[in-house]
Amino acid sequence: MGTTRETFKGFPSEAIAFLSQLARNNNKGWFDAHRATYDAAIVAPALAFVESMGAAIRTFAPSVVPEPRIGGSLFRIHRDTRFSNDKRPYKTHVGIRLRDGDTARASSCTGPLFYVEFDASRLRLGVGVKEFDTRTLEAYRRAVARRKDATALGNMIHRAEAQGHHVLGEMLTRAPAAYTHQADDELLRRRGLFVCEERTLPREIHGPEFTLYCKRWFAAYAPLFHGLRRIAIAGLD
Repeated sequence: MGTTRETFKGFPSEAIAFLSQLARNNNKGWFDAHRATYDAAIVAPALAFVESMGAAIRTFAPSVVPEPRIGGSLFRIHRDTRFSNDKRPYKTHVGIRLRDGDTARASSCTGPLFYVEFDASRLRLGVGVKEFDTRTLEAYRRAVARRKDATALGNMIHRAEAQGHHVLGEMLTRAPAAYTHQADDELLRRRGLFVCEERTLPREIHGPEFTLYCKRWFAAYAPLFHGLRRIAIAGLD
C-alpha cells in the first residue's frame, strides 16, 4: 500500500475487535478471510496516523521523517518465526515507529525513534534506541565518559524511573575494560537506552485527538531523543 493522503480520524472499534479476534485465531486461514478488515481498520488509519504524528512532533523533532507505508513507519504484521519456537504467524499488536531521518539506515535504525504500539487492551509509548549498533555503542560510551553527557543521560533515566516508566536496553554484567575508570558504571554497561510506558488503551485512540495524546508523552522525552541523536550522528563520522 502506498502513501496515504487520508486525514487521521482515529482507529475504529473494528481495529480493536480484529486484534482481539486475531489473538484467538492466529492462523493464515482466519487472517486471509479477514484481510479486508485489517486493511481498512488498521493499515489505512495507521498510515494516516503516521503522517499526522510526523507533523505534530515536527515542532520539537524536525529531523523525524514519517514513512507512511508497511515496512516503513508501520511494522509488518507477519512475525519472523525462523528462529523462534513460537510459530504463530501474526503479531497481535500494531507497531508504529517514527525514525530520525539523519541516522536511519535501510530497515534498521542506528539512532533514536518515537514508538507507538497497541493491542486489544494496552497502549505502549516509547522513545530511544533499544539496541545500539557497534559504531553508535562506541559513540555512546565516549559520551558517557564525558561528565556533562553522563549527568544529562543519568538525569533523564532517573526522571523516567521516578515517573514509573520502564528503562529498557540490554546491560553488560560489567563496564568495558577501557572505561572501568569512569564513575557511572550503570550507564557504561548499557547497550541500549529506551524509555517506555504501558497503560490501558485510552478512549482517545478512536479519534483524531490520539495524535495530541501521543505528542504530549513524546514531548517530555524530546531531550532524550536529541541526546541520543547527537550520539548516533557522532557514531556515523
